[in-house]
Amino acid sequence: MNLKNALLVSILMAGASGVASAQSATNWTGLYLGANAGYGFGKSDVTSTITYTGYYYPSAALSNAVNASGADSVKPKGFTGGITFGYNAQNGNMVYGFEMDANTFSAKGDRSATGTYPGYPGLTYTVNQTTKATYLATFRGRIGYATGRSLWFGTAGLAMTSIKIEDSFSDNVAPATESASASKSKAGWTIGGGYELDMQNNWSFKAELLYVNFGKVTVDGGPFTVAGTPSANNPVTHTADLKAEVIRVGFNYRF
Repeated sequence: MNLKNALLVSILMAGASGVASAQSATNWTGLYLGANAGYGFGKSDVTSTITYTGYYYPSAALSNAVNASGADSVKPKGFTGGITFGYNAQNGNMVYGFEMDANTFSAKGDRSATGTYPGYPGLTYTVNQTTKATYLATFRGRIGYATGRSLWFGTAGLAMTSIKIEDSFSDNVAPATESASASKSKAGWTIGGGYELDMQNNWSFKAELLYVNFGKVTVDGGPFTVAGTPSANNPVTHTADLKAEVIRVGFNYRF
C-alpha cells in the first residue's frame, strides 16, 4: 500500500471508530486551536521556452526542439505541517464555521530531458526543470453535520503558497547555457472534506483531504550564454503551475 492510500485508509478508520463510539452529544460551538501534519501529492505542468531571434541557431527548428523537450510535467510531493485556528457555531446537527492554517510544505518535483538537435547528429541539449512549494496557508469556510461525538464536514476557500522554479538548459555545441531560479507567491483555491472526533476534555482528532489549485507562474530566465559570454538574444521563459491533494491529520483544542 502506498503512502497516499495509507493516509486515506486512516481517515476512514477514524470515521468508523467515531461511529462506533458512545454517542454522547458534543457541542462544537466555540473557538479552537490545533496542529496538523500530513503529505501532499501534486502535479506541475512546466515549460521552458526559447524565443528564436536568429542568434546562435541557424533555424527555428532547433530552438523548437528544445521547447518541445521542455514542455511536460513533474510531480511535486512532500511533507506539510503547521498550526490551525478556527471557530464553530452549532445549530441542531448543523455546524458552521471558518478555519485558517499556516503550514510548511516541502513539495518538490523534477525532471531532466536530453535531445539531439534535428539535422545535427551528435549535437545534444539538456533541459532540467524543478518545481517546489515552500509553504501552504489556507482560509476556509466549513459546514458539517454533527452526530454524537462525530463531525463530518466539507470545506472550501482561499489557499496560498510560494512556487519556486529552478530550471536550466545546456548543450554541447558552443556550449550554450541558461538557468533560472525564482520564487513567486501565488493565491489559489481549495476544496475538501473530512471527519472530526471529539476525544473529550475539549480535545478532538481530525482527518481531512484538501485539493489545492494555484494556477501558473511565469519567470524570465537568465541570459542565454554562449561560450561563457552572456547575451540578451534568445530570451528564455519558464512557467510552472501547481495542483495538489493534501492528506493530513491533526488535533484541536476547543476553548
